[in-house]
Amino acid sequence: MTIGLLSTIAAVFYGGTVSLLALTATFARRRTLRHEARSTLAVLVPGRAMESQQVDRAAVGPNS
Repeated sequence: MTIGLLSTIAAVFYGGTVSLLALTATFARRRTLRHEARSTLAVLVPGRAMESQQVDRAAVGPNS
């Protein structure tokens, strides 16, 4: 029972952290804050690093 409770707490904490970072990466006003949130998400969510790099490169185009 204790292991299940600890696993549930860890899953809720992880999900909340990822959700907060995703919202920050999407809606932050400052570009640097969005970039840092995307970098942290790339570490926490495996397999998403390449996609976040492509988004960053698209955001730094000639119109930015």
